[in-house]
Amino acid sequence: MNEKILIFSGLVVFLLGASFPFWQSIDPDDFPKVAMETKGEQCVAPAEYMRKNHMLLLNNWRDSVVRDGERFHIMPDGSRVEKSLTKTCLGCHVSKKQFCEECHTYASVKPYCWECHVVPKSGGHTELSGIETDEIKQLELLNNLLARNQQFSDSNLQLLEMKNDQ
Repeated sequence: MNEKILIFSGLVVFLLGASFPFWQSIDPDDFPKVAMETKGEQCVAPAEYMRKNHMLLLNNWRDSVVRDGERFHIMPDGSRVEKSLTKTCLGCHVSKKQFCEECHTYASVKPYCWECHVVPKSGGHTELSGIETDEIKQLELLNNLLARNQQFSDSNLQLLEMKNDQ
């Protein structure tokens, strides 16, 4: 009988621990304080849609630009804007730190956008992404690769010359 109580207690503790993230905080004061200050008249989609699906939209934009060459998005009012994270999104939303990073930090999400995109300096954006260090690493890798290829081609050239001499 004692075993059943221990098993039941262990199950209850496990379920409480496993469900903790779902019921821990529903207080609006705990949510991130996102700066909604914008320079534009309207967003590319309704705010409620963007809160839930902005990453889907950005992924769709990326795919349609890169794969299909479709560079423009039709706005709700019928106007066209460029499908660009830095030009369109950060052209209106004034602060990457207060707009993007506030929610991403709260949700413990590390988007990979900034591996390729550089935050523009215009529009109040002063920070840059980590792309500068990645560029340096890529340049070093390229130089190493070229040096190895040069050594390989030099040794092959010597072998060819030896064969031709024989």
